[in-house]
Amino acid sequence: MSKPFKSFLWEAIERVRNKRVGQLIAMGHTKMEDGRQLSKLTVSELNHEYRCMKELRKKKVRA
Repeated sequence: MSKPFKSFLWEAIERVRNKRVGQLIAMGHTKMEDGRQLSKLTVSELNHEYRCMKELRKKKVRA
């Protein structure tokens, strides 16, 4: 019998979370300013932080 849809959805969310955490770590970002670990953030928070870090990198390259 196949896995329930909920299980597939949870696995997909975890893959996205792990990918974003890995990308942020590769950018040198390991914690939030408030001290929270990246692994404790929601996917939305991770995506927001990733976009912010990417924008900062673009600005540094232009300067």
